[in-house]
Amino acid sequence: MYLNQEKFVINIEHLSSPILLTIPHGGMNSKYSSWLKNFFKERTKAEEKEKNIIQGEKIALGGDGQIWHIVCDILKDYPANAVMGLLPRNIVDYNRFIKEVAYADKKVSTFYDFYHKSIERIIKKLLLKHKKVILLDLHGFGTQPIVENTFDIILGTNDKETSPDKIDEFFYSSLKNNYKIFCNGVDNMPPETLYKGDTSNLYYYKKFGINTMLIEIASKFRSGKISSSKENGKQLAKDIARFLKQLENKLKQI
Repeated sequence: MYLNQEKFVINIEHLSSPILLTIPHGGMNSKYSSWLKNFFKERTKAEEKEKNIIQGEKIALGGDGQIWHIVCDILKDYPANAVMGLLPRNIVDYNRFIKEVAYADKKVSTFYDFYHKSIERIIKKLLLKHKKVILLDLHGFGTQPIVENTFDIILGTNDKETSPDKIDEFFYSSLKNNYKIFCNGVDNMPPETLYKGDTSNLYYYKKFGINTMLIEIASKFRSGKISSSKENGKQLAKDIARFLKQLENKLKQI
């Protein structure tokens, strides 16, 4: 195993696994990293909503609380590769590709670029070792995509584009008995709208031709305001780790 922190990016390599987990919004909480404002200009939102969308990318400032804790628990049971950006989202959005959306301070570009170079470096290493490579981009969500439903997990594949080997449907079938999962096209579910998976996972699918998928996890598994969230999150991590083991075995048969 290789573990390193450089330029506000954590890199974990377990190259025997073909799976890479990316976490763009799970870094430092903006409340406890306010000291960064002494060095970097913050990203801001305009009062007019339409001004917060630039070339199709939306400016958002909220982080995904405790998503890194879930990933760390996953890694205890399944040694995947992982890249996480540590800078808070009010400083940089690693999950955006329009520069004026991703950061407001040009000094941040060094750290933003290093996050994506880290992902590319690991993908290239994995492609030398494995026939199939998977990138899973993990986030937390609060707003439900369908008002009358309460989902635990939302999968985004840009309407099936980034999952040619149907890893989204395999995820769904593996965990559907224990969790309410939104997966485009199964059990009469509608197309993706709110969480499409059209940023990082789409970018890396197009660049490397690998299967990629957005995984959004509900607050009940991550929020300190919910008394059972820690236990819920630990159990979810175990179940995702179990799925990743199954996925690795499945990839060997494709």
